[in-house]
Amino acid sequence: MTMTRQHLLLIALLCASACTHQAKVEEHQATMLCEGDRRIHLVFTANRAVLESQGVSVAMEQKPTADGYLYSGGGQSVRGRGTEATWTDDKGRAHQCKEAPR
Repeated sequence: MTMTRQHLLLIALLCASACTHQAKVEEHQATMLCEGDRRIHLVFTANRAVLESQGVSVAMEQKPTADGYLYSGGGQSVRGRGTEATWTDDKGRAHQCKEAPR
């Protein structure tokens, strides 16, 4: 059984279509109210997060943890579970935070 040029072209087109298809990236956003009237905004995607605070954005990567979540990058980290988190700023100060009501 031999494949015709049309079959080969069809297979090539299907492969190219499958390779260029990108899955929709799920995104979750949260605004956290922290002690001392500090506010941070987090945008979570697969294995990454962006933390925004006082006009500065910091890209973070997910780190292994036994429970909850942990992201760090740019000298900062966010560790939490559910609607509560501890944000460690770039000066090493820990701030207790809770997700703001929507």
